[in-house]
Amino acid sequence: MGQIIKTRKHYEYQQEDGKTTAWFPHIEEKMELSHESIPAYKKIFYILIGLGLLFLSLVFTLVH
Repeated sequence: MGQIIKTRKHYEYQQEDGKTTAWFPHIEEKMELSHESIPAYKKIFYILIGLGLLFLSLVFTLVH
C-alpha cells in the first residue's frame, strides 16, 4: 500500500517502492451527509435481513 506525502505545493501519492504515481493540488476534508432517520425503514431492513438469513439457513440445510 502506498502513502500520501505533503509537499510545499501539493500532495503526492507514492508507492512502496518510492515511485510517485499521482499528484493532488489539495485533499478535501471528509464530508458527511446527515439526515433524519425514518423508523419504518429500520424495521423493514431488519425484517428483510431476517428473511434472508432464514432463506440461507433453509438452503444450507436442505442442499447436501
